[in-house]
Amino acid sequence: MNKQSSKNFTLSGKRVNFRNIKKSDLKTLQKWRNSTEIWPFNTQYVLLNMKNQKQWYEQNIQKISDRIMFLITNKLGESIGICGLIHVNSKDNNASVAIIVGEKKYHNKGFGTEILELLVSYGFNKIKLHKIDAEVFEYNENSLHLFKKMNFKQEAIVRDSLWRKGKWWNIHKFSLIRNEFKNDF
Repeated sequence: MNKQSSKNFTLSGKRVNFRNIKKSDLKTLQKWRNSTEIWPFNTQYVLLNMKNQKQWYEQNIQKISDRIMFLITNKLGESIGICGLIHVNSKDNNASVAIIVGEKKYHNKGFGTEILELLVSYGFNKIKLHKIDAEVFEYNENSLHLFKKMNFKQEAIVRDSLWRKGKWWNIHKFSLIRNEFKNDF
């Protein structure tokens, strides 16, 4: 669907910036995705090697795909995470949100809120989406709180859909419609 056309694309918030992902970022992305603190919260529940990361980069960043992905940096330009809109459907004008704050020192400090605000604003205002949704694992209490705080509405709880930590967990489905978004950003 979308290929990030500009090599130097940036989007600026108060404390974070989004930029295009470069091949040189792949080692950092692999480190974050394989982190024991992040790994359990991803839908792809396998450890990644560089071959996986390069394949992901080729399929999702360099070619036309249904993903618009960004590297998240702080104002000093240091990489702190990755985010994007995935499953972008231009026919129905909807997408899903994906966020990983990879650097632990940025957890629980309000960065997730700013990242989600910036990403949702981009989706609604720049690419004119009608609806943005998210899936949150039952045990991810920080993300459950974040999406509720950001006015996402819970649409469903999909029971026993995720096998983690030796048991079944529910997945909470949230969505936000463009006219519900309060863009104070």
